[in-house]
Amino acid sequence: MVRAPACTWFAAAVLAVAACPARGHADWRSINQVALGTAQTLEQNTFSIGVVAPLLAGLTNRLTVQTHPILDLLLVPNLSLRYRLVDNPRFAASVTGSFKRSFGQGATTELIDLAPGELVVGGIVSAWLGSQWSLTGGAYWANHFDEPMAADQINGFAQGVAASLGVHFLPAPTDLLQMSTYVRYGFSGGGFDDPVLAATWTHATRRWLGGAHTVIHLTVNDRVKSAPGRLDVLKNLPVVPTFDLWWRL
Repeated sequence: MVRAPACTWFAAAVLAVAACPARGHADWRSINQVALGTAQTLEQNTFSIGVVAPLLAGLTNRLTVQTHPILDLLLVPNLSLRYRLVDNPRFAASVTGSFKRSFGQGATTELIDLAPGELVVGGIVSAWLGSQWSLTGGAYWANHFDEPMAADQINGFAQGVAASLGVHFLPAPTDLLQMSTYVRYGFSGGGFDDPVLAATWTHATRRWLGGAHTVIHLTVNDRVKSAPGRLDVLKNLPVVPTFDLWWRL
């Protein structure tokens, strides 16, 4: 019952943005402007919104807020903050924190009252390697609570640490290539999870659909395949493909 309003909301948003003049930021002049998966933050009063991608807002030049409207509509309130501590021609450093909690997502009758969620805090550093390449690393502490445990889920992860590593390449002002990995280690006997691997190509169309960015995203070991209540059809796919449209305003 929630999906129809969500689809309607995003269809209206896409039409509204497409009808507007292409006043958004349709390309990147340098790699240190990229805020997708790096320590960089959005400029003040700029926004990023996609059909599948989350909503990002630059409250100040140093503080970016992120939420996922689809998850909000599905009763999974979520919020992420990124505050940039350092920004110079060679690197940027930020602290980040995120919170997410789902309601009514219990996998069985016994678990229906549980509200699984997660709290993650950490730091991110991005090194600008010229105007086209960047290397980003992150370290985090993660706490997952009220999470149903089963052999085919996420190995009883409750508290632990996580690390991420990403490479960005800007071959042209309208194209962005990204490869990243994310791995976590659980303190309570869970050990290491299989690393999540992702590859993304983003192309800025400039004039088409109000300056939309087309995104092709491939993910290996995406945890959406094993999370409770998710799409079972994804469990047999070694790679999860995603196509998206998003805008920078």
